Amino acid sequence: MKQSLKLFLGEILNNDEIKLMPRAFDVIGDIAIIEIPSELEAKKKEIGKAILNFKHIKVVAAKAGIFEGEYRTRKLEIIAGEDRKETIHKEIECRYLLNVEEVYFSERLGNERIRIARQVKENEKILVMFAGVGPYPVLIAKTMKMKKENVEIYAIELNPVGYKYMVENVRLNKVNIKCISGDVKVETSKLGLKFDRIVMPLPKDAGNFLETALNAINENGIIHYYGFSDNKEIFAEEVKKQCEYYGYNAEILETVACGAFGPRVDRVCVDLKIKNLPRA
Repeated sequence: MKQSLKLFLGEILNNDEIKLMPRAFDVIGDIAIIEIPSELEAKKKEIGKAILNFKHIKVVAAKAGIFEGEYRTRKLEIIAGEDRKETIHKEIECRYLLNVEEVYFSERLGNERIRIARQVKENEKILVMFAGVGPYPVLIAKTMKMKKENVEIYAIELNPVGYKYMVENVRLNKVNIKCISGDVKVETSKLGLKFDRIVMPLPKDAGNFLETALNAINENGIIHYYGFSDNKEIFAEEVKKQCEYYGYNAEILETVACGAFGPRVDRVCVDLKIKNLPRA
């Protein structure tokens, strides 16, 4: 993509200006999300029009802020193409309707979602915390449906817009998921259930919810815990110690780097098997 980007921008930017541009950009559905360096702010409209030459891109949006707030959303500015921020993103056999500004969604986690879905076994009871528009639960449900195997999935999302899209995506993909709107701590407690697998795709603040997940896991159940770290092995040991602090014995099954967050910092997932649960 770097060579293609250089090809498309070569007529409006000189070599020094091209070097200022990020090597790649995100594409969600038919919307390209790019970062415009401050030095090139005056040429952002021209850059946007050039990126429209990429196949399937109908909208170009420039980042106007960072992910922030409890819903992990960011402001975007449409700089070329159609004036909209809603799209349908296709991934494997799934379709996700979403607004790229109002909800958090990362197409870069597609392979990680597949990795998790492939681990699920028949008749598991699964909880997906911080479910967003539903990419983890929908893919898991779709995968199991294609295998003609049963699974029971609960998905919790705090952002009311994300919850609305998740409900719609469950309908679009014709899967069965119990969608819940609200705070993970409150709603998990209200369910009063024990799960065989819990997915925690909230890398920044997952530690605040680890005890909630541990209290809701079955003996030998698996927790997929996400965080940011520059050393995945040390990170995994730290998470294990956190489990022990809460009175749970955890076995580290696998630790996976699933995307760069910043210079030398990765998004990391630790797969934990929780054993020897404390007595009630």
